[in-house]
Amino acid sequence: MEGRLSDIDLYSLFQSLSLAQRTGELYVDDEAGNVWLLFLYHGRLLYIADRHSQGLERLQDLLYGQGIDWPNLNNDHPLVETTAGSGWPEYECLWWLLQHRNLAQIQTLWRSVIREALFDVASLYRGWFCFRLTAALSPQLASLPLVSLLNDTLVQLREWKKLYPYIRSADQQLDLANATELHRILPESRLKYLENWAGEHLSLRQLSRRLGRDLTSVGKVLSPYLQQGLIQLNSPLPSGYLMPLSPIPLRESPRIVCIDDAATVRQVVELTLKNAGYEATAIAHPLKALSLIFQLNPDLILCDIAMPELDGYDFCTMLRHTPRFRYTPIIMLTSLVGLPDRLRANIAGATDYLSKPFTSTELLTMTRRYIGCANPAHGNSDQILNDVLEQKTSGETLAGQ
Repeated sequence: MEGRLSDIDLYSLFQSLSLAQRTGELYVDDEAGNVWLLFLYHGRLLYIADRHSQGLERLQDLLYGQGIDWPNLNNDHPLVETTAGSGWPEYECLWWLLQHRNLAQIQTLWRSVIREALFDVASLYRGWFCFRLTAALSPQLASLPLVSLLNDTLVQLREWKKLYPYIRSADQQLDLANATELHRILPESRLKYLENWAGEHLSLRQLSRRLGRDLTSVGKVLSPYLQQGLIQLNSPLPSGYLMPLSPIPLRESPRIVCIDDAATVRQVVELTLKNAGYEATAIAHPLKALSLIFQLNPDLILCDIAMPELDGYDFCTMLRHTPRFRYTPIIMLTSLVGLPDRLRANIAGATDYLSKPFTSTELLTMTRRYIGCANPAHGNSDQILNDVLEQKTSGETLAGQ
């Protein structure tokens, strides 16, 4: 079952899956490249994976909102303690947290995660969906009735839309527009909260998690101050925005790093890109690449998916959680082209993927699409890596002195 959301409303889709008691995965994406994966069991909802499920920030915010201390991850990282829902760090972490909290608390966190993700899905006007029969997500914390949960979300969404145009997105960040007037009309305790939230550049989404309230309720509280111009909401960067937050040093030609454990692929990629005038460096081991990539500071990253020690999904996710590489194009090089693989790559933050085996023309076309043409007169890129390695070694030596 697949199609466009413009051809079938979400309620009818959910109702058909619920009535048929389907077990499997419902893939949903929108025109901006956002992706959701809904895990169903006999027509009931088990979990929703989305861009927030690749990190633990959402759980940290929700735990903060419940007044629960976040366990020390430095000494006991959750992802080595369980293989529950393998591949979805947030879901694994929920199970790991059962060692520290009771089941009722964890199920409350789980419901909050699902409700936030479903609110985003229900907000879609256009998009594409595909349902495939698979084994159920295991183990299971609990399940929720699909249709009634959507009904509750749609009620909340109708109230949310009434806040437009003062609120346009859940990812807008809070800022104080008229601090003087706020000092005059607000109690000191309430003003302090507003100042702290604005100082942390919290989005409405983050604020709702920390307050333990749904987005619509938070929006209604802030709406009077927005209408009076006392506070304002700054828009997030548009989806697909590729300019990095930190400046990139000017170069004669774009720089590309390829991470692949296959020697043949590395040789082909490096030779093709060098001949086209790019600065190209290929690295066999992902952990080594991770230690060098901040020194190399590439404009484009090509990354294999199936690699030892650290796969391409995890490599991509790690980079997306750093300010430097949050918007750098990352192209997956893979022979895995099925729907689950495409989904995992999108959720991990991959910009695009290139199916193996690929031709030199396909590689150059993909490269030019994201970083433009190269300078054919550029010099030897082998020296680039040698310089970086030398700088890294020198830096470590100095640090140890």
